Amino acid sequence: MSKILRFTFCQEQGREEVEGDLALAIFAAECIHGRPRVRLETRYLVGAGGQTCVMEVSGPAGESAAQVFTGLATARFGEEAVSIAHHQEQPLEVGGHEA
Repeated sequence: MSKILRFTFCQEQGREEVEGDLALAIFAAECIHGRPRVRLETRYLVGAGGQTCVMEVSGPAGESAAQVFTGLATARFGEEAVSIAHHQEQPLEVGGHEA
């Protein structure tokens, strides 16, 4: 099951800074888990102004990327400037329609 993490920053931080921290977090997770696994377990979207970032993570590689990004973001912007909301994604049901 995937988790959706929504990061909200108190001020516009700049999309480039947020994306740079995400790229570094993904690279660090790739060093541990391998690139293919991280690509399968991590997706993200950064808002146009850099004030929000949404990550979908599943499995250990996705968790590692999210943990590293959280550490980088709070170190760069400050603990009080970063808010994180957690959402559970419902699993997709596989199967056909009953006749």
